[in-house]
Amino acid sequence: MDYRKIILNILLFLIVTLFSIGVIEIFLRNYKPYSGLRAGSEMRWMRNNPADLTKLYTIDQEFGFRPILGNSFYNEYATKVNSYSIEKRLNVKRLLFIGDSVTIRGKIIAALREILGDDDFEYWNAGVESYNTLQEVNLLKKYNLAIDPDHVVLTFHLNDFETTPVSFYQDKKLLVYAPNTRLENINPWLFQHSYFYRLVVGLIISLNNSSREAIIQEVQDSLTEIRDILAEKNVEFTVLVLPYLKPYREWSPTEKSSRDQIISILNQNGIPHVDLFNLLKDAVRDGINIQEEMGDFYHPSEEIAFRFAKHINENRIFTYPIDSSR
Repeated sequence: MDYRKIILNILLFLIVTLFSIGVIEIFLRNYKPYSGLRAGSEMRWMRNNPADLTKLYTIDQEFGFRPILGNSFYNEYATKVNSYSIEKRLNVKRLLFIGDSVTIRGKIIAALREILGDDDFEYWNAGVESYNTLQEVNLLKKYNLAIDPDHVVLTFHLNDFETTPVSFYQDKKLLVYAPNTRLENINPWLFQHSYFYRLVVGLIISLNNSSREAIIQEVQDSLTEIRDILAEKNVEFTVLVLPYLKPYREWSPTEKSSRDQIISILNQNGIPHVDLFNLLKDAVRDGINIQEEMGDFYHPSEEIAFRFAKHINENRIFTYPIDSSR
């Protein structure tokens, strides 16, 4: 047996393989810049934002990214800076709102404040742009609970079936990707540095029908975990299920399925919630503006936010309803 020839063939195969991978890598970097290649979806708004987001957010392996704390926007408790003292006032219920951009922009919170007033309630806002349920729950556990809330209100958007993102700096920009599989199945370093790796992972995910189910289970586990933590602390917990802000006939099958999935999870696990879907149908029927900006299916207008708040109040999640007539 000619071992020398075998070794040379192996070396040749390795050289050809590495060369091919290099060619594919260069091609993908130029033809598909910033693409997740089906291994994940980039949050492009962060890279394209004219503001320097590296001054507002920092990379944190536990969260993917999180707000920088202790500045003029977020305090040390990872809530939006407000005028409240950390010392609680007698007979004043401290409400803590957690969620993504819908929460941090505060339209529903402002409407609730208009209805409930300031005498009996405080309104703490821990929303973070583009956060998902896993990040929100982790932020709550690590930072938000230090304010000792009486009631935690989580706004669940139907696109929140996501796992912890992959985040890194590139060209002085913060890049964030939502993986299409649980983060534990991805090597963040390789994802950052190799497009070929993204391509291979994307192909594996496309052949694995259980990836989305695994993420859904991860979201369910987070919700039940925080339900139990808050119950031990005698803190009330409510989930607001926010619909896509467009007529139901325009929802995709995936969007419809996401709503069914979260309602099922909340019901099965005994998690108090308010489904705002019927309010959307009523608003569409009445012809009111439902979108913060035209074509934005994610962020509610002030008009529908007030309808949401009125419905939330009437569902008595804050112990008693306030007269919400205008």
